[in-house]
Amino acid sequence: METRFLGSKTKRFYFNNGAEDVSYVVIYGDELQVEPLEDNVAESYRTAIYRGRTGKIASNTTLLKKRSLEFYFLDIGQGDASFTVTPDNIKILVDGGLKDRALGFLIWKYRLDQPDTSVVIDHLFLSHADKDHIEGLAPLLSHPKITVKHIYHNGIGLFSEGHNTELGTVQDERLVTLHDTVEDLSGQKLKDSFKTWIDAVSTSDATYKRVDASDGYLPIGDASVQLEILGPTLEQDNTLKWFNGKSHTINGHSLIFRMDYGHVRTFFSGDLNIEGSEHLLSIPGNTLKVNAHIFKAPHHGSHEFSQDLLNHVNPMVTVVSSGETPDHGHPRAVFLGGLGLAGRGRMPLIFSTELSALFIDAGDVEAQVHSDSEVTTLDDLDFSNSTSNSEARQRFKKVLPGIINVRTDGERIYAFRRVQMGYQWESYELKYNDL
Repeated sequence: METRFLGSKTKRFYFNNGAEDVSYVVIYGDELQVEPLEDNVAESYRTAIYRGRTGKIASNTTLLKKRSLEFYFLDIGQGDASFTVTPDNIKILVDGGLKDRALGFLIWKYRLDQPDTSVVIDHLFLSHADKDHIEGLAPLLSHPKITVKHIYHNGIGLFSEGHNTELGTVQDERLVTLHDTVEDLSGQKLKDSFKTWIDAVSTSDATYKRVDASDGYLPIGDASVQLEILGPTLEQDNTLKWFNGKSHTINGHSLIFRMDYGHVRTFFSGDLNIEGSEHLLSIPGNTLKVNAHIFKAPHHGSHEFSQDLLNHVNPMVTVVSSGETPDHGHPRAVFLGGLGLAGRGRMPLIFSTELSALFIDAGDVEAQVHSDSEVTTLDDLDFSNSTSNSEARQRFKKVLPGIINVRTDGERIYAFRRVQMGYQWESYELKYNDL
């Protein structure tokens, strides 16, 4: 069998599920194993394997030898989590959201319910340490089938005491308390959610490093993809500007970056707010650096956004990560309107993980996944055995419609969302220079 990747927007994959013949719609960039076509054999279909299922696909299907750049913007409720796979199969996780959905995604995608399966996350970026970005990362770090190699953060911790703010000591409108390594936090009184995260980092084998705009381009192990750190930006005395409050400061100094592949640029903006955006754009050259075709929108579509930033990004495809619980009113109507004004090309697209999601409550999960137990969250499962991973995988499948899939070959951009269970898709194909 040969590993190939779908080269058209969508295609049908046919298989038998044991009771009947059914089909899935595979989307651009999806990985398949296929039997080589023999010369001079005019077969209508060829044998293929898709996500562990053996079936068939039309022989005239366009298949590529090279992986695309894949983005998965996860439905994790109110919070942020996204997953990237580069053409050289480098895996990048950005934030982890609340609870356990990022972990559930990895269990589902890499079939961690099966024997002899595992996954390596090459790079984990924590945009900032707010609970809706960090809480889901600790269980992921401790999973026996997941290895995280490198962790990057913005240097801002959360403290329960010992400083004049929750973020550390502020002097002369500057945040002077920044950490690089775990050891820098030794002896400090940390807030519970941040302490849980740091404890998990300490017991993992991952490196842990603070980065800022002075780091510039960060080598990720795939020469075809350039990743440039755009923020936070340190002051000359290696401090961070205080943005008139805890939430404004930690959000405004999110770890943000742009990822370039061919002609296509993608901007991950963390929880950038008005102050952070103005600070970012005040630095010479940054109005061009934030320009991007694919845009992970800031702060779940909050009303605290900079229209100037949106205009300079000028996105073709925007993804807003938000959820119904807790209800913060995201994405705000004024933010969606601002994205409409700032959109690029003939058909700018705006996706929301909340609008795409299929919500089920814990009672439904218990009934459908493990009816004779008290399991209500992934945290209750023992991930050391395949049975629990199987339960987690089945639970995660219930929220698959919330994932926004965006893929590019460096010239064309493909965007997808599931419109219902059963592998049906809303799908789009754009070109980077469509005007």
